[in-house]
Amino acid sequence: MLATLADPIVPIFAVLALGYGCHRLGLFSVTAAQAINKFVFFVAAPALVFSIISGAPIAQFDLRALAIYFAAQMFVYAGTYLLMYRGLGHEQGEALLLGMTAAFVNHVFFVLPIAERLYGAAAAQPIAGIILVDSGLVFCGTVLAVDLMKAKKPSPLKVAGLLARNPFLIASALGILAWAARPIMPQGLFTYAAFAGGAAAPTSLFALGVILASKPIRPIGKATWSVVTAKIALHPVLVFALASLVELSPGCGDMALLVADGPCGAMPFVIALQYGIRTETIAKAVLISTLLSLLTLAVLTA
Repeated sequence: MLATLADPIVPIFAVLALGYGCHRLGLFSVTAAQAINKFVFFVAAPALVFSIISGAPIAQFDLRALAIYFAAQMFVYAGTYLLMYRGLGHEQGEALLLGMTAAFVNHVFFVLPIAERLYGAAAAQPIAGIILVDSGLVFCGTVLAVDLMKAKKPSPLKVAGLLARNPFLIASALGILAWAARPIMPQGLFTYAAFAGGAAAPTSLFALGVILASKPIRPIGKATWSVVTAKIALHPVLVFALASLVELSPGCGDMALLVADGPCGAMPFVIALQYGIRTETIAKAVLISTLLSLLTLAVLTA
C-alpha cells in the first residue's frame, strides 16, 4: 500500500499541490490559471479526446462491463444533478457540472497509471473502454448541454452552429474518422494528439490548485460533501453491486471498480471556468475526493 502511495498516487496529486503553492508564493495568479484553462479547453483536452478515440481497441472491449459502469455512472450523475438543482437550489449549469463531478473520474492520469503499475499493460484495456465512453459521451454531451443552457431560445440552426463549434465534438468526430482510416492516416497526426493531449490532466490540475489557493477552503458545505460521498462511496458500491449480477471477462469487473473508486476528475472544473460557472464547490470536491482516494485506492489495491 505504501509503495502505491509513493508512486504513482502522491506524485500525481503533487501537481495540484504545486499549483496551490505557486499561487501562495505569488508566482501564478487566477488570471494565469484561466489562461492555462483556456489552453486545456481548446487545445489539450480535444487532442486527448481525439487520441483516446482514434486509438481505442474497440473490438476487445467487454460491453457488459462498460454497460454496468455507464449505468452506475448515469445514476450518480442524474441523482447528484437533481439533488443540487431541486434539493439545494444551485443554478442549473452548476448543478449539471456538479453531477458530472460526482460521476466523472480522473482515470487517464490517476487511475490508469496505478492500474498499469500494479496489474500490467493488460489492465489498460478495460479502463480504455471506460475512458472512451466518458470522453465521447459524458464529457462531450455535458459541454453540449452547457452550450444549450447558455443559448437563449436555441433554434435548430443555432444548435447546429453549437455542434459545429464544439471542440470536443469535433475532436470526437475526427477521432472516429481516424480510427476507421488509421492505416492511411499520417502518423504525425497521432503523435501530435498524444503529445498535446498529455498536457490536459497535469495542466488542468495545476490550474485547479491555483484557483483553490485563491479562495478559502472553508466552509466546505453540504453540496461538496454530497458530491464527494456520491463519488467515493455510492459510485463504487453501485458498480460492485451490478457487476456481481453479471459474468464478466476476467479482470474487467475489478478494473471497473477501481475506476469507480477514483477521485473526481478535473474536467468539470475546466468546463465551469470556461463558461463562467461557479467553480468553488467543484474545486473543493475534486480536492477532497483526491485526498480521500489516496487512502481508498491504496487500500483497494493493497
